[in-house]
Amino acid sequence: MERKRASEIFGSVDPKLHVINGGQRNTGRKGKVREWNQAGGALCPRCGLEAVRFRPRDGLCLQCVRDIEENQEADEKKRARQLKFISQHNARITKRRAPRISRDS
Repeated sequence: MERKRASEIFGSVDPKLHVINGGQRNTGRKGKVREWNQAGGALCPRCGLEAVRFRPRDGLCLQCVRDIEENQEADEKKRARQLKFISQHNARITKRRAPRISRDS
C-alpha cells in the first residue's frame, strides 16, 4: 500500500486547504549504547546510583569522585599528624637518652 501525502488526504475534504507536509525524521542514525545510557542516566559502578555525568578516567559518578577526594584529603591530614607526633616522640626519647654531665668532677 502506497503512502499518501497529507495534502492528498485532506484535499478531497477541503480543496482550498493549504497543507504543509512534515519533514522526514532521521531514524537511520543510531547512537552508541554507552552514549544512550549516559544520556538517560547510567548506573555508577561504585555506588549503583543513576547518574548522568561520569569521570572518563574510571567511570565513576561525580558524587563518588567527591567522596574519594575527601577521603584522600582526610587520610593525608591524618598521615601528617602522625608524622608530627612521631617526630615529637622521637625528640623526647633522644632528649631523655642524652648523656648527662655531672658537676662533681
